[in-house]
Amino acid sequence: MKDIGTRVLILNADFSPIGLIHWEKAITLDFKGLIRVVDYYKNDSIISAAGHEWPLPAVVSLIRYRKPKKGDIPFSRKNVFLRDNLTCQYCNQKFLAKELTYDHVIPRAKWTHNSTPTCWNNIVSCCYPCNSKKADKTIKEAKMKLLKPPAMPNNSSGFILGLAPWTKLKEEWIPYLPKHYIDIIKQQQPQTGV
Repeated sequence: MKDIGTRVLILNADFSPIGLIHWEKAITLDFKGLIRVVDYYKNDSIISAAGHEWPLPAVVSLIRYRKPKKGDIPFSRKNVFLRDNLTCQYCNQKFLAKELTYDHVIPRAKWTHNSTPTCWNNIVSCCYPCNSKKADKTIKEAKMKLLKPPAMPNNSSGFILGLAPWTKLKEEWIPYLPKHYIDIIKQQQPQTGV
């Protein structure tokens, strides 16, 4: 076993991607009959205490279809970046994930609701220069414009739990991932070659 942190892509029964799980969890679910292995890592295996070598699952699918629930998409920095397509919501420029931060549309000091200001409806992707310009002002005070109001994404947006723009793509996952995910992740990878 080369990579002890190896993750496995889990698909719904219709082969739509759900998220990433640890390889040990995938093996446990397989033994319980809850998933089936779709593909194995080509150059990785598990060696048992008795010395037996077993292929390591790369992609698995649920046996029974799991209907996505509204609100299944957790609020996180990477999911905000994905929702906003790695685009600053003030200057409309696309950035690498490491060049972005997020901004409270209504500043924390001016937030009057009974909930946290760090939520889907108040956070947008923002480049560092725009974040500095806006600071702790409202959009109107900063004389800036917002591309679109922030909102919780719906399930059709294709969010995959655990798969971030900075995740290293495994060759075995690519046939099962939506093209926009592959494009975003490949854009974040360092360019090699001439």
